[in-house]
Amino acid sequence: MATRREIANRWIVAAAAAAAALLLALQLLVAPVVGLADNGDYLRVMGPAGFDHTTDVPAERYLSFLRTTYRFLPVGWTGNGYLTSESGLALVARYASPALWRGGLFDLRALSAIHAALLLLALVGILRAARGLPWPAQAVAAVLLVFFFTDVGYVAPLNSFYSQVASLLALLLLAAVALAAARRGRLDGALLAAYFLLAAAFIGSKPQEAAQGLVLALLCWRLAGGASRRAWRQPAAWLAAALVAFSAWYGRSTPDTLRAAALYQVVFYEILPHSPDPAGDAAALGLDPAWLRYSGTDAFQPGTPVLDDAFRTRFLRDSGYGRVALLYARHPRRLAERLHRIAPKVWSLRPSYGNLEKSDAHPALTLTDRYSVWSRWRLRLFRPAAWGWLGALLLGNAAWAAMTWRRATPCGRLARETLLAAVAMTATAYGVCVLTNAPPDFSRVFYVAEALCDLILVADATWLVAALTARGARKPVSSDAA
Repeated sequence: MATRREIANRWIVAAAAAAAALLLALQLLVAPVVGLADNGDYLRVMGPAGFDHTTDVPAERYLSFLRTTYRFLPVGWTGNGYLTSESGLALVARYASPALWRGGLFDLRALSAIHAALLLLALVGILRAARGLPWPAQAVAAVLLVFFFTDVGYVAPLNSFYSQVASLLALLLLAAVALAAARRGRLDGALLAAYFLLAAAFIGSKPQEAAQGLVLALLCWRLAGGASRRAWRQPAAWLAAALVAFSAWYGRSTPDTLRAAALYQVVFYEILPHSPDPAGDAAALGLDPAWLRYSGTDAFQPGTPVLDDAFRTRFLRDSGYGRVALLYARHPRRLAERLHRIAPKVWSLRPSYGNLEKSDAHPALTLTDRYSVWSRWRLRLFRPAAWGWLGALLLGNAAWAAMTWRRATPCGRLARETLLAAVAMTATAYGVCVLTNAPPDFSRVFYVAEALCDLILVADATWLVAALTARGARKPVSSDAA
């Protein structure tokens, strides 16, 4: 027979799923639909999945407007070498689209519907894993999950071909599986298989996520350590090792053009323009002195040399992120200055690309204000001391999990280790973004890191309410109250 908490959970899950589905549908499917315009990265997913824009006019194709209709082309028509799990979702949408068989145009909302369904599945999974908590804590978790992850900052990319969407969806689904395993006290059987596939999908969504392989492998090994049957522990160890190997392979499989462009941004768009000694920095980074003339240029603007094969080969051979890290290690003040420049974007969910389709009512680069309460509150609350708030969030949660681990139950220990993994992944995500990226707009780069922060905030609020509820239940009833 179901307990009161489980019955309450069913109602809470149903209400949360209905609310989230409504908010997602209103943004993604009902005109004027919300999305995120192409900044040039769409092709990385469109090419492998067999789509292309219906216009060649740059002003209508890039940045300014969302476009919802695309031409069908042969799968893999670009051959750009970029691998991402988002291409798999785009292929599912392609072959599920009636327009493919009728010779029509592809409607991007078919893909956004798949994205929305997976997001709903993840939210339901997380809330189902919380069914052992007091119902007030479950309710708080439900309200915050819906409030956070139906904000337009998270939802707009669902109506796009950006590979970061696969990162978000795999992360949230992975969180649901990890929490379910912690609640059961073991990761085995179907949960183990789901964990491995989702971790691989997350790692393989974007090159910057390859750095998370070790953390996810360690969490897999720890969650499987409580398996009731010893037979599951060895497969878990092998799958954890496979995740590490896959992350290393995927990181190295990044096309040279993309690796060179990312490194070019860090070196020529960020380090040299802010350098007190450009010539000295160029020597430390292994650059040809003649390349100093490229200081301040963007890898994606016309006239930069990053598309030249000879330049790219030499640049990748002589320079690298190891030299970048060494430069910052020798000059920590330079790193602090860089962190200060990035700080305004640390809690930002809204890139400056257009959200809406072209119309008289929506000029170029229109950013919708609908469903943006959380993304606006985040900036008001945390931007004044962005890195300080982030440090407090991560260090505070790590300290709490470590200090309470010993006296926790076996399932409670696994829950704390899952929280520690989230803290480590957040720190890794921000570290990778800061050291290996320098785009004009950091909001898209920080997308997964922001989601991890919000998941930790949900966990904190849920734990606090659960602790207060448990304390209230233990409080003796006074004679007056009786």
